[in-house]
Amino acid sequence: MRHQKIFIRLAILLVFSFVTMAASAAMVIKMGLGDLVDNADKIFRGTVLSKEPGTVSMGGSEFSTVVYTVEVNEALKGDFGAKPMVTLTMLGNLKQDVSTGNAKRLSVIDMNPDLAVGSDYVLFTTAASSAGLSTTVGLGQGTFRIFDGADSRDMTANLLNNHGIFDGPVKYIELTSAISALVNP
Repeated sequence: MRHQKIFIRLAILLVFSFVTMAASAAMVIKMGLGDLVDNADKIFRGTVLSKEPGTVSMGGSEFSTVVYTVEVNEALKGDFGAKPMVTLTMLGNLKQDVSTGNAKRLSVIDMNPDLAVGSDYVLFTTAASSAGLSTTVGLGQGTFRIFDGADSRDMTANLLNNHGIFDGPVKYIELTSAISALVNP
């Protein structure tokens, strides 16, 4: 009886430990605007032109990717060359679930932001890795969707509703002014 109680307590502790490890592994460091700017290779306003499936080989395995082509409308940080286009290759899968016979498997890698074709964003992007992968800094933190028109009165909010950066959505001009002050002090 005593051994059974110890075993149950140990099992509960073990389960709790695994849950805690999984939760911390899925967390992203909370960043302020200065952190986003410092960690970004490129910052720009752009319109998503296309979203295509792709693959990348790493470590002897092949991984599904989503390849975005983004037209750069306004460069805020980084070198864009003569061509105002950016290609972002992010880990992920266009299909939300993959079926194999009777078994259904959810896509394991869906932490990267899902950019909508035709939508405008201010993106803080990482430099491409040796495998060609890149993403937005802080994932949803570096992905600011632009809404309410097409001029300086636009409003913008990241995928966390600007939590920790501003108090909710802000005007596009306010965001870009704050970025410019950090990029060009």
